[in-house]
Amino acid sequence: MSHETEETDLAIGQHLRPLLRYGMAGLLLAPGASKFLTYGTSVRFFESLGLPTPSILVPIVGALELGAAALFLLDRAPRIAALIAVPIMVVAAGTAGPTWQNVGVLAAALVLIALDTPEVRRYT
Repeated sequence: MSHETEETDLAIGQHLRPLLRYGMAGLLLAPGASKFLTYGTSVRFFESLGLPTPSILVPIVGALELGAAALFLLDRAPRIAALIAVPIMVVAAGTAGPTWQNVGVLAAALVLIALDTPEVRRYT
């Protein structure tokens, strides 16, 4: 890889990384909060999807979504936040069906995992 190509890749990563973090935070905050604000409705929805122990699963998933969103917003361990989001979005797409939100978060998380290198973090 040429030096010019490496600089271009670094520049793309520097600009894309914050957009991915803020976008994923926004897409995780609302469903994470709604799992607590509309707990009964969320439990019934999880039951309708055939997920096990929905009364336990709803707050766990909600806490994970809110925690990942906070990590993205604060730029603390965004790779870990992305790794948390991936299995949640895979299950969401597999059970409730793919939507632009869960597929978008899944794709953005995978891109962020690839982009979240020390070189890119140094300049963002």
